[in-house]
This record gives sequence, structure tokens and C-alpha cells, in this order.
Amino acid sequence: MEGKLIWWSPSPSWLMLSTLCLLLCAAQLQTSSATVAAAGTVPIPAGNVVPSAGVKLTSGKDEAMIDNGIIQLTLTNPGGFVRALKYQGVENVLETHEPDDFGGYFDVSWDHPGGEGKTEQVVGTKFTVITETEDQVELSFSSSWAASPKDLVPLNVDKRFIVQKGVSGFYWYVIVERLKGWPDVNMDQHRMVFRPKITMFKYMAVSDEIQKMMPAYKDRETGEKLAYPEAVLLTTAIEPEFKDQVDDKYQYSMEIKDHKLKGWISDDPKIGFWVISPSEEYIAGGPNKPELTCHCGPICLAMFTSVHYSGLDMVTEYRNGEPWKKVFGPVMVYLNSIVPSNDHAALWQDAKAQMEKEVQNWPYNFVASADYLPAAKRGSVSGQLLVDDNWVPGVVGTFKHPDLITIQPGNEVKLGPVTYKAPRNGPTLWEIGIPDRSAAEFFVPDPDPKYRQYGLWLRYPELYPKSDLVFDIGVSNYSKDWFFAHVLREVKSGDCEPTTWQINFDLPDVCPTGNYTLQLALAGALETNTFVYVNDLNAKAPAFATERVGKDNAIARHGIHGIYWFFSACLPSNLFVKGKNSIFLRAARSGDFPFMGVMYDYIRLEAPPTQP
Repeated sequence: MEGKLIWWSPSPSWLMLSTLCLLLCAAQLQTSSATVAAAGTVPIPAGNVVPSAGVKLTSGKDEAMIDNGIIQLTLTNPGGFVRALKYQGVENVLETHEPDDFGGYFDVSWDHPGGEGKTEQVVGTKFTVITETEDQVELSFSSSWAASPKDLVPLNVDKRFIVQKGVSGFYWYVIVERLKGWPDVNMDQHRMVFRPKITMFKYMAVSDEIQKMMPAYKDRETGEKLAYPEAVLLTTAIEPEFKDQVDDKYQYSMEIKDHKLKGWISDDPKIGFWVISPSEEYIAGGPNKPELTCHCGPICLAMFTSVHYSGLDMVTEYRNGEPWKKVFGPVMVYLNSIVPSNDHAALWQDAKAQMEKEVQNWPYNFVASADYLPAAKRGSVSGQLLVDDNWVPGVVGTFKHPDLITIQPGNEVKLGPVTYKAPRNGPTLWEIGIPDRSAAEFFVPDPDPKYRQYGLWLRYPELYPKSDLVFDIGVSNYSKDWFFAHVLREVKSGDCEPTTWQINFDLPDVCPTGNYTLQLALAGALETNTFVYVNDLNAKAPAFATERVGKDNAIARHGIHGIYWFFSACLPSNLFVKGKNSIFLRAARSGDFPFMGVMYDYIRLEAPPTQP
């Protein structure tokens, strides 16, 4: 599939509305239940035969196997790794190379403060049968940090697997907990990893638009590394169609709200392997955070926390013995094979239909853990959000309720009307962009065909080889004339130099007193200061400077936003003149990489406040 693959969507439209009804799920906990609900049972694709017998568990010294007649799930005992998944006569649709690599596992990236970081595949030490009936089997593979070597992540971890009668797949959730008094720790990432069989699964699908045959992982190993390790130019390829393309796992990132379904398809035999995340509530970062989905390997991910597109702002830090408990999932692994329509589209559409059923059934009522609340025991909060600002498509700044709101299980908190007064000091003189926390409305160039999606930041020096961007208010069009990323320029020596953008505008009059205000909203940044000059680029000091902000790396990773930053710059009126004026924005960081810089969300110049 050719063309740009830069995935984004504008931030939630709630900031654009004058009112909004809010509903918030409370803590993700659930009471025990010995009853198995039919809500988890789903129709089996044509070609599968629903057995008359129920779910069967067989456990031995080193493995536990659950069989419902459709799938057969084999787990290591007591480690809780996915050793094998049998389906449609294929003994194992997963790639397993013991003892180091399994077809499915849960891992944590962590370290103590000051450490360099490490990734640990969590190993269970205790096997427990939670539920065993004809309709459902739920197994637990748990580990206790207090009884473990102290070089392991300081967490108690309980990995739970559920297989139901008549369901073409299985459910997996993980309960993590640190107790009061445990040592300080930083955790960058929690995730489930699945490895579909290399010789089978070569077609990847993560959305209606993002579907394609994928190169082999061996192609990456022989390729040329580019500006960062994840991006590799495939100089040789097993399949000729992939030669001279760039493979990069970040090309397939999606915002959390958009990747409830992702997976791989095998053409021989025709089988779909899918990971379904029916809810966003257990994934950190909010619905608009971009996140990894699938990538060359083949690999399929269920991400729960990470620093992707955010940097250190999303590291979970625990200090001074702070306790914590969280349920990740359940996630569903779904398998399908539709006869006679065994094409990619049919398998994808069937998987989408299954995803919709899982979403409708959320929260599940068949999960046995007391740490997962059913619908009746979840709290909620509702109210009206009133935005006090002019009627424009978007609002700058961030709303935070002034009070601490406690949501009790099973109760509804009614806030009533709450008002957000958007930042504004005076009337608007001009604006660039739409305040929606995204740079999507600006000019995004076509990529170099040689590189497919890689290296859009390299187009800036091609478009502006000798001088930088100049934008004339009232004449220029930000969708055509404002580059989506204010990046550095690579020079012959290989170094990268700052670039300076110029905004020209006319003022019919200048207020003799008071300050003008430049509202500056950033959609993302990578270790960059933005200096603001008014009319004199050679002034001894800028009129305003942001701090060095950002580690989201969204520009390099095909994103259109990362972490949001907002600044109100007060600019004295004596800096302005009647007639022609210019504001200069300088990306003031010199660095090693040309993709360092900022993405603007919105810029607005306001006159001094009008007198009542």
C-alpha cells in the first residue's frame, strides 16, 4: 500500500463544544463469580465445528493445556508463557523457541532510579486453577516479589487465562501489584507480546487502510540502519517487492482509541490471528496517545503503558513505598478461518465483527478475579463542561477540575455545570492553525517514494534549501505554506543547525501601553527551545523563550502530535510598530538529528486587553 502513513486524528472534540456530558469509569476491579456467563460466547466462523463437549483442562509437571474443540491453548507451568496455540489442524500458529522465546508473554521495562533500564519477561512461580467447568476454564500463573530474587521487578504479578466453550480464541489479563514499603522503581512499559509463526503469517492488518504484505525479519537484519535503529532500509529482500523500502515499526502506530483490533493473516492455510482490546480504560495515556500495534517479525502487541510518543512524561515512578495495583485487560486473542470466503477482506471483516461484540460486552461478567469490577459495581461521574471563549473550532490550554473527585464503586457523582475559562488576554489580531493539539491541518509533504513513509523531516531543507519559511498573515495559507514540523537543517558537515520562521503582519495602530500576547501551543517537541523575537532578530535576547521541552520523538516516528505544551508569551507594546511587523520563531536547539524540533498546534496574537 503506497502513500503517506502518518497516523493521527484531532484531539477530542469536547473542547470545541459549549457543553459536554462526561462519563468516567471508576477503578477497574471486579468481584469473584463462579458463574460463567454466555456473554463471552461468540459465533464460530463458518468451517469451525462447535463441539458438544465442553472445555477440558489437562495439566502436567511443566505445562497446562486447555481445549474447547476449536482452539487448544498450551501454557508453561508454572511460568505462564504461551507455548502453543493449536487451530484448524495447525499444531502451533505461534513462533516458539524455548527456553528464551515463547509465542506469547507479558513483560515489563523497568529499573531502579538512576538505572539504565531493562526488560523482564515475567515468570510465574505458582499455578492455580481458578475456574474449571464445562463452560469455562480460568487459570492463574502468579509470582510474588517478596519470595523472588531482588533483581526482579518489584511487583506481584498474576497472569490469568480464560478459555470458554464455543469461543474461537482465549482471554488474557494480568494483575500487577506493589505493596506498601516496597523499593523505589521506574516502569517504562507493560505489554503483552505475541509472535505468530514466521512461515505462515505475512499479511498484516491494523485498520481498514493499513493492511499490507510485510517483509521478512531477515530482511531487516541485512538492511541499512537509518537515522534511528527502528528504521531500516531493506537493501536486500527475500521478496523483490520490498527491496529499497524502509521498514519501521512506528509506521504502523495508531492512536489508542483506534487500535482495538490488529493482527496477521496466513495465506496457507488461510487463518487470521487477531488481538482485540475491547476497552481503553486499562491503557495509559488516554484515547489520543499514539501507540504501537503490529510490526515486522511478525509481532502483535497489546500495549498497556509505554513512553512511546511521550518520553519521560509517561514513565510510571513509585517512591517512598507507595503502593499500587492495576488490572491490564482482559485482551482477547481471536482466530478465524472463513469458508469459502478465505480472502484477506473477509477475515478482517469477521474480526471487526468479533471486536464489536467484545466492545458491547464490556465490562465482562465472566472474569473471576475480585480485582475486576462488573458493571453494577463501577462508579461514574457526569456533568456539563462549559467553555468560556469565543466560538472557534477548538480551545487552547488544559482544563483541570479544581477539586479532588472521589468515585465510589456503584455510585454516580453528579458535578453539574463546570466552566473552563480558556486563556485569553485580549482580542485576536491573527491566528495560525486550529487549536486541537495536532499539527494535522498544516502542510504535510509527500514522502520520498524511495523511502515510503520515512524521513518527512528531510523534505523541509528540500523545500527551503537556502532560506527558511516565511508566512504572510492574510496571504499565506497554513494548509499549504506552514510546514507541519519546525525542524533543524542538516549542513554539509553533518551537523544540524537551528532554523528561523518568520510571520509577517500589519498593525494599523499600536497600543502605547500594555502587553500583546502570543498564545503558543505545541503539538509535540523533541528537546527544543523556541525563541520568539519581535521585529529584531538580532536583539540581544529574545522577547520570549520556552524552556527546552519535549522527548516525545513524534516527528521521527511518523506522528502528528506527541505531548502538548502551552505558553502565553507577554510581548511589550514598544516592540511593535504601526504598519509592517514580523515575529520570528527560532528552533534554538542545535543537535545531532534533523528531526529535532517542534510541531505547532496553534499560534494566536492578541492585542492588549481592551478597557471596559
